[in-house]
Amino acid sequence: MSSGLAVFVTPHLQKHRRSLAGSLPAIALGATLVLSPLALAGAANNPIASLPAQEQAALESGAAVLTGREGQYTCRVLVNAPVATVWKVLTDYDNFENFYPNVVSSQIVENKGNRKVFEQVYVINALIFTKEERVRIAATETYPKQIDFSLVQGDLNSLKGAWRIDPVASDRVLITHQVSVVPKDKDRALFYGIYEDTLENLLRSVKQQVEQYAVR
Repeated sequence: MSSGLAVFVTPHLQKHRRSLAGSLPAIALGATLVLSPLALAGAANNPIASLPAQEQAALESGAAVLTGREGQYTCRVLVNAPVATVWKVLTDYDNFENFYPNVVSSQIVENKGNRKVFEQVYVINALIFTKEERVRIAATETYPKQIDFSLVQGDLNSLKGAWRIDPVASDRVLITHQVSVVPKDKDRALFYGIYEDTLENLLRSVKQQVEQYAVR
């Protein structure tokens, strides 16, 4: 799970990822020696220019780029939409079940200005078992740049992170999802394998939702 559930891949987890794809609330990149157009632009305000060339190329291709390990993750995706549309989707807490992977319900339970608490129910599918979990997450909004989130209640030791919104152009935005998660599960390798798959799926789903809104 991630901020909106709650959202990198180490070599020893590769054997889990194929069998556990599509579970839990969520790239192995080929090397390239060619600088992308975004890198060549090199604008001081370009949030992508400082990233490695292979990550830039993957983002430009539409992929979600996941880095990190063992509960410390950063996932990015580039979307073709204005900042206002991105913000609308990332703060649509009552409708996360419509596009968040494995979320079956989501609703705001507390609303105090820029601080919202929302409750989600999500389903974990892993090999021979299916498990339903309920979590409450507090989100603090700093319009239009960032949404910080943390676990209020749920079956995790801890969860916290942020969504960051960085405009690349008037109708192009880099979305960055950073999260730190510590499970209660004894089999942490299994948990992280599931979580990593879901985190990539989450960013792809957010991209799709944002770009659908943008053309309405």
